[in-house]
Amino acid sequence: MGVLIFTAASTAFVAKVRHNRVMLWGGGAPGGGAQGNPGGGGGGGGGQFVVSRRALAPGTSYTVAVGQAVAGATTSNGVAGADSTFNATDVVAKGGIGGVLNTVNSTSNNGGTGSTTGGVGDTVIAGSNGGTGSAGASAGGGGEGSGLNASGSPTAGANGGVTTGGTGSTDGGAGGDGGTTGGTGGVGAAGTAPGGGGGGGRAGSTTDRASGGGAAGQAQVDWLPPCGMLLLGVG
Repeated sequence: MGVLIFTAASTAFVAKVRHNRVMLWGGGAPGGGAQGNPGGGGGGGGGQFVVSRRALAPGTSYTVAVGQAVAGATTSNGVAGADSTFNATDVVAKGGIGGVLNTVNSTSNNGGTGSTTGGVGDTVIAGSNGGTGSAGASAGGGGEGSGLNASGSPTAGANGGVTTGGTGSTDGGAGGDGGTTGGTGGVGAAGTAPGGGGGGGRAGSTTDRASGGGAAGQAQVDWLPPCGMLLLGVG
C-alpha cells in the first residue's frame, strides 16, 4: 500500500490508481484569553477527523489543503481552527471550536464544543471538547485531535480537562494545558499536531494572559497498487 502524508497548506496530489482512502485532520482551535484577574479562559476544541473512500482518475491532479496552526489571543475568544480539505469540497474536516474569553473575576469560561457539523466524508468524527478550568485558579485544557485508535478505528479525541489538555486516546495531537501559574497567571500551551486545541489563558491578579494556539491539521492518502504490480518479483 502506498501512503502519502501532507502537512503543507496546499499540495497538488496526482492520483496513481483509482481506489484511494483519504483521511483528514482539521486544525485545532485556540483557547480563550483571560482578563478576569483572576480568571481562566476555556480550552480550544480539537479538530474533526474524516475518512472517505474515493474513486479517483489516475494521472489527474487533486488539491490537498491542510489547515495550519492558529495563534492564541489575549483579548478575545479563540477563533475556529483551520479546515483541511481534499479537492476543495469532496472531503472536509472542520477545525475545532475556540475556547471562550474570560472577563469576569474569579470565574473560568467554557471550552470549545466538538461537533460533526460541516464535515464531509464517509465517516465524520467530531472534534473533542476544550476543558473548563477551575474558577479563579486555572484555565481549561485544549481538546485532543480525533483520529484512528490503536485498532485502526476512527475515534474521537480525549476532551480537555481542568487545566490539563486531552491526550492518549487516538493518533490525533494532544491538547495544550491551560495556564496555571499563580500570582500574575500563565499563558496557555499550544496544542500538538495534528489537530490539538490550545489551552486557555489564566490571568492572575493584574495581568491579562493569552491562550495557547491551535495546532495544524494533517492529510493522508492511501492506495493499493494495480494487481499487476503486486505480482512483480513473485515466482
